[in-house]
Amino acid sequence: MQFYGIDWLATVCGLTGVYLLGNKSKIGFIAFMMASLSWAGFGMITGSIAMTIGSMIFFTMHLRGFLAWRRDERDGPDPVHITVAK
Repeated sequence: MQFYGIDWLATVCGLTGVYLLGNKSKIGFIAFMMASLSWAGFGMITGSIAMTIGSMIFFTMHLRGFLAWRRDERDGPDPVHITVAK
C-alpha cells in the first residue's frame, strides 16, 4: 500500500512538536496539529476509523493548548499573592 510519505510527515511533525514544547515553544502545538492531520489522512487511506477519529480528537486538544497558551501570553502572568505568617 502506498502512503505517499504521510506516515513520515506525521512522525517528523510529532517529534518536532515534542521537541518544541519541551523547549517551551508554543509552535510545538502547531507541529502537533500538522502531525494529527497527517495521521488522520493516514487513517483515511488505510481505512482505520479509530485512527482518523483519534487523530481529530488529538488535533482539537492541540488547538486548545495553543489557544490557551496564546491567551495566557496575552493576559500576562497571574498575580503573585504573598502571605506573611504571623
